[in-house]
Amino acid sequence: MKVFFFIIWADPKFYNSLVFLSKHLSNQNNKIYLLCKKPSKDEDIIGSLDFGSNCKVIYHEKKKYLSTKIELILFILKCLFYSVKLKPDNIIFFNFHAASFINFFRIFRKKNSKHIYHNFDFDIPNKNSSLKKKLKHHIEILVSKKFDYLVFPSKQRAEIFSKLSKINSKKFYIMQNCFSKKYKMEYSNKLEIFFNKLKNNKMKIVSRMGSIAPNHYLEEIIKSFCFVDENYVLILAGIDIKNYSKKLYEIIKKLNLEKKIFIFKNINNFTWYEILKNAHLGLCLYEENSVSHNNMAGTSTKFNNYIYGNIPMVTNDNFDFNNLKKKIDIFETTNPQNPKNIAKKINFLLTNEKRYQEIKNNLSKSFYEEFNFEKQFDNSYQKIL
Repeated sequence: MKVFFFIIWADPKFYNSLVFLSKHLSNQNNKIYLLCKKPSKDEDIIGSLDFGSNCKVIYHEKKKYLSTKIELILFILKCLFYSVKLKPDNIIFFNFHAASFINFFRIFRKKNSKHIYHNFDFDIPNKNSSLKKKLKHHIEILVSKKFDYLVFPSKQRAEIFSKLSKINSKKFYIMQNCFSKKYKMEYSNKLEIFFNKLKNNKMKIVSRMGSIAPNHYLEEIIKSFCFVDENYVLILAGIDIKNYSKKLYEIIKKLNLEKKIFIFKNINNFTWYEILKNAHLGLCLYEENSVSHNNMAGTSTKFNNYIYGNIPMVTNDNFDFNNLKKKIDIFETTNPQNPKNIAKKINFLLTNEKRYQEIKNNLSKSFYEEFNFEKQFDNSYQKIL
């Protein structure tokens, strides 16, 4: 039995790849220690998750009277303590905060162990970026050279990072943020009860899953519902970031769309999957103002939720999505800056039955052949380990 450390300074339940990786390695008779930040009661909205029978979760509980920087240092010290005590065979550092302390773990490194940097998200600062952001980027580039392997959620992001860091591309592996073929979603009936009150048998649900926050064209999406069929409703579901939903409610009210647009904030997995189960169409739109947002095709969380749920979608009309569309036809694209363009594609997909069914068939095929955890594992950790 090999011992794995998963280290992440966040709530791990938000990262599908991490959850499925832990379960997969656990099922292969490995012992997993997941060291992570414990969310507060208000933040712990997903509910319980199974990380595998051989996984032990070691939480760091935040103290109200300590700053975030001090808490991070205490967390790393705890991780180092367990590393010395348990002598892991392999350590996977998820995202920047964990990875930035790699040099300390190298001191106590077990012979032949592997140190892996698994990056879910990174960005390149510009001339207007804060000094803090520029410094963080510089540190990330420096510490990344200390890892044996690096795992990124898309080929494009890996290539950019390889070029910036001058790390040999052979050290990089790709693991897209996909669902396992074995995963079975469980869902509530809250949505069914909610929509039964509307008494509309012709209703079709357009869903937009993910963070309720700026930089996702949410305001344009809301305005697009001034131009869609009267039987279409929109569900915005996800974590409400800095009360951004307040601004969205104001737009909805101003446009008299209260009966067509519904916001489900900070929902648990059961409600999330009920929305996914009942949605007819998914929206996957990003403002292209960062490396991540420019490279979301195939790796976006909402994108892979829609694939798993077999839901046709509308995405950005950009190089990244169009490049994927040439290989696999599972979505329509639009210019999201114009609400009328968004509405046009929504109306098109939900009225063109032949095209809609063609996409659903392609989605099913793509999930079982490419966009699943098992295939992604074979492409990455299977080769690394």
